[in-house]
Amino acid sequence: MVNFTYHCLGCGLSERVVRNGFNRGGTQRLKCGDCKKTWTPEPNTRTLSAEKEALIAAALQERSSQRGIARTFKVARTTVREILKKSLMPRA
Repeated sequence: MVNFTYHCLGCGLSERVVRNGFNRGGTQRLKCGDCKKTWTPEPNTRTLSAEKEALIAAALQERSSQRGIARTFKVARTTVREILKKSLMPRA
């Protein structure tokens, strides 16, 4: 088992830093018991890979529904709309 010692980003102490759930990206959140500051020590970026974005753009060109594409690729409908806007923009 690996033990990590984290120091608070606010007060610098490490004695009362405890785990405090997970963020939306799935990484651990920490909380200082002294100053009550919460943070993510190793944040996980939730960006789409270029391959997945290209697959979504191809599905949009095939006239699949945005809701169906979002369900298939497990992304939000707003993400599908943003990719649609990118693909419709003229390239210089």
